[in-house]
Amino acid sequence: MNLGESSKKILTKFSGITNWFERKYSRHKFKIIINSLILLILTVYFWNNIFISIPSGHSGVLWHRFSGTVTDKVYNEGLAVILPIDKMYIYDLRINNLDDTLSILTSEGLYINLRYSFRYRPFADSVSLLHKDIGPDYESKIIRPEVQGAALSILGNYSPEKLYKMSTLFIQSTIKHLLTKQLYKNHIKVEDFVIRSIQLPLKIKMSIESKLAAEQYAKELDYKLLTEEKEKRRKVIEAQGIKDFEKISGISILKWKGLEVTSEFAKSDNSKIIIMGNGNEQLPLLLNSDDKK
Repeated sequence: MNLGESSKKILTKFSGITNWFERKYSRHKFKIIINSLILLILTVYFWNNIFISIPSGHSGVLWHRFSGTVTDKVYNEGLAVILPIDKMYIYDLRINNLDDTLSILTSEGLYINLRYSFRYRPFADSVSLLHKDIGPDYESKIIRPEVQGAALSILGNYSPEKLYKMSTLFIQSTIKHLLTKQLYKNHIKVEDFVIRSIQLPLKIKMSIESKLAAEQYAKELDYKLLTEEKEKRRKVIEAQGIKDFEKISGISILKWKGLEVTSEFAKSDNSKIIIMGNGNEQLPLLLNSDDKK
């Protein structure tokens, strides 16, 4: 069998298949047109339920009508094609920011206002479990209650005065550590917790500032008293040294100082020393005579 005969047989079979489709089409032409139109209408109607576009930085979780949430597969960004009876849930995997204000009751029964910013994101590899366990509204169900609980458990243990003195960085790191531990179990990654402000009641704030000012003034007085006490001790030691010097040398301290001053003057080239005095208690007298005129 040569190549020409093989080509003829193939053409003959193709022609037969074509003729069969033409006969079938002619016989069921109306049904085919109706079914095609129905299929086209259904495709257009369910277009958004079949062709799902997943944006950048997002992930899709598929829910089957008969088997439920697909937990072993996560749909990445791009185009996904699903059955119209199923449903695709889109999750934002980028950093989300929550700004809020809390009113917290302290250990002394006083309320303080806390303004904070909380940054978080779902774990990309377990977003399907997040959907199954909590759902798309996980911020209201998990994030806000956990942040409020962590802030209350940490700040509620301190008095307003202690909070006024405490480092904001220490409070932030403590709350962040607690949130990281709690939200990890719910498939949420904690990025950061930032305290914007801690507002105390005005009267309490003024009272604390007045108390701190009084404490600072008391510390200054203590410092001055300590300095004066040290100066007093120095003078006592100095007086004792003078007394011992006079006792050992038999010379009064005033006379000794006079001798020192006279000795310094004697070093000058334009001076002469004339010693006068009859008693031991009298000091030498220095007369300055300059021959150069």
